[in-house]
Amino acid sequence: QDHSAQGEDDADTMSGKRGPSKRSQRAAAVRAHALRADDTSAYTLSAEYDDEGVWFYQAYNEGIADWAVEHGTLGGPLFNTTRMTWIKPSFAWMLYRCGYSAKHGQERVLKLKLPHSEVASLLEACACTHGGGGSKGRVQWDPARDIYSSEGKGKSTEPRKMLRERAIQIGLSRELSERFARSILAVVDVSALARRVGDAHQSKDVRAAMEVLRAQLPTERPCRGALRRTLSGCA
Repeated sequence: QDHSAQGEDDADTMSGKRGPSKRSQRAAAVRAHALRADDTSAYTLSAEYDDEGVWFYQAYNEGIADWAVEHGTLGGPLFNTTRMTWIKPSFAWMLYRCGYSAKHGQERVLKLKLPHSEVASLLEACACTHGGGGSKGRVQWDPARDIYSSEGKGKSTEPRKMLRERAIQIGLSRELSERFARSILAVVDVSALARRVGDAHQSKDVRAAMEVLRAQLPTERPCRGALRRTLSGCA
């Protein structure tokens, strides 16, 4: 709470002047931290990656996840390539979306590795235009989330929203979803880690609890080279 602002409002009330409402203060704070329309620096694909490939996340039900872990790729009777699947390179955003793997049908969080060249190819196949893209592939930007801090309480707890940064989601359907599944290099089940982060985010000392998990968390950094060039028109 900003006690200095509260004191100023009290002074205005005592002097007969009406201070700004809490709603107008919140709106002003959002405007102050919102992205400018021409600020493309926030639209960066940040991910954990190495020379072999880039890691993405998606949450699935138990049946799809079990098959994927066993076979090292996506497929099986429950995986439907005609439905759009949204992959995310941000672990924090994945945890926000699936409620730390607690949401129905999203009980399992998988970490999926794709070759750099295939990520660039999939992005090129998505319609990276204003409005999000086409029916087979879409690119969507949302406020990024911070893995090391949280907001809300109880069941409403979620990774803290970062208004000055954007996180990418890539939606893939039909042929693009099939290509995505065929190109997977590795599958890792990180559901237990997702739940541990959720517990840490609800603890009394979030910072200390997250420090305990730091060595298990991904180091995400801006992608460069071909991926950066491919995304230049997607902001």
